[in-house]
Amino acid sequence: MSPPSFIDSGFTTRKGYEMWLADNADATSAPTVRLVVRGMAISHNVIPCVLLAKDLSVGDLEDMNIMTGAHMTPAMLKVNPWHQIPNMTDWDAGVNLGESGAIIRYIANAYAPEKYGGTDAAKKATIDWALEWMSTNFGKNCFSEIWYPVTGFGPAPADQKAANEKALKNLETFAAKFLCGPGKFIGGMAEPSIADYICAIKFHCMAAPVIKAKLGFELPEGIQTYVADFAATSPNFGTAVATHDGFMASKA
Repeated sequence: MSPPSFIDSGFTTRKGYEMWLADNADATSAPTVRLVVRGMAISHNVIPCVLLAKDLSVGDLEDMNIMTGAHMTPAMLKVNPWHQIPNMTDWDAGVNLGESGAIIRYIANAYAPEKYGGTDAAKKATIDWALEWMSTNFGKNCFSEIWYPVTGFGPAPADQKAANEKALKNLETFAAKFLCGPGKFIGGMAEPSIADYICAIKFHCMAAPVIKAKLGFELPEGIQTYVADFAATSPNFGTAVATHDGFMASKA
């Protein structure tokens, strides 16, 4: 029998929860992680943070179902008073965070600075540029008009064909600016940065077959190759996106 997660246990402090685990023999096999990223496994905002934590072997997902109000408990409101997902707790450092951009930057800074450009200011700025492009420019103007209508989490645009064309044009500009070599990843880097974790996962989510079937939208070949190149570097990519992909398949 697996023990309940901290969020499901009813404890309001990590110390109390860990004392309970220690006193329960059936919980001794529970994995120990430095940090947890909480949210729903179908979320394109949650997946990149969880994937980075898993790839670095420093953390994992703790399911927090916002449909049942799990994000509104007193314990979770202490972590993020705006009660959004994802949120994160680093038990070793005593750090609580909200917002996917802040969380993924923290994980990199704390456990793999090279994933955030190390000490190279220009690399860090390029990573930040790509992250902000996804969060504002592409995310609000394109992603929201393709992924959300199919999932039922947002309205369809007035003209889907025009929305598709706008997204393709924006992706063309993204590739010309950020995927121009010499490496395969954003900024010409040889290894993925946190910007790739965010962008490649979002692009993967847009590549669900149901989106092509319902909207007629398909990622450009170059972006598909980029996503495949990223996936090949991540030992946990398949498991990280599996729940999302199953959810999308249910929308067919």
